[in-house]
Amino acid sequence: MPTTTPIQPEYRLADHVRACHVDGQVILLDLQRDKYIGAGGPLMAALSARIAGWPAKDLDQVEPASNGVDHWIGHLRDQALLVPASLPAPAHEALASPRNSLSHGEHVPSPGVPWRRFLGLAYAALLTTHWLKRHSMATIACSVRALRPARGMKTDDEQVGALRRASAWYLRMRPVVITSHDKCLHDSLTLLRFLAAEKLYASWVVGVRTRPFAAHSWVQSGDLVLNDTHEYVRGFTPILVV
Repeated sequence: MPTTTPIQPEYRLADHVRACHVDGQVILLDLQRDKYIGAGGPLMAALSARIAGWPAKDLDQVEPASNGVDHWIGHLRDQALLVPASLPAPAHEALASPRNSLSHGEHVPSPGVPWRRFLGLAYAALLTTHWLKRHSMATIACSVRALRPARGMKTDDEQVGALRRASAWYLRMRPVVITSHDKCLHDSLTLLRFLAAEKLYASWVVGVRTRPFAAHSWVQSGDLVLNDTHEYVRGFTPILVV
């Protein structure tokens, strides 16, 4: 019996693009334009034969050579969202499923305020405001990655304990330096900068959901969510992990 040679993907997503599959749709995040693009329908699975790493292989497929697929390929290519599959692809970081968040007891204020630490927090919030006004998410992602030591993040018990204590202190002080008008993105990036100044490191996560569409950002270390509840963030599918 003759065998069919698998079609080799011609393209992959560009380095500044992230994608995930949510509720039968593919969501793309263009980090250079700070733009989300949603697409659904049976054609989305067929694109997996043409685009390496396309996150919709489980949907009902149509003939990959159909005109509809060619149209979508052209549309994505015209927006510079695709590059040839032959180009080396960057490694994307994995993320554990969020199962824990800081307990209420860790939020109880302690006597006094260490002013040097507080000034560091205020400075982190100020620099984050500058980031968000002046830079794209692509540039911010590179800056967040550069905060980490070259040898990677430690995950021993002492480091995790210090991370929990510093994050709990941040949550107590957060209302003083971050207003209610600041969004989750500002909050998460400020926390990451504050932690990095104390030589503590965690992951920046952006997730999406549909019906209705919404995006949300949080900070996570292992399965521990540091600035939100794990029950809430599990309603979002991660699209960016830095």
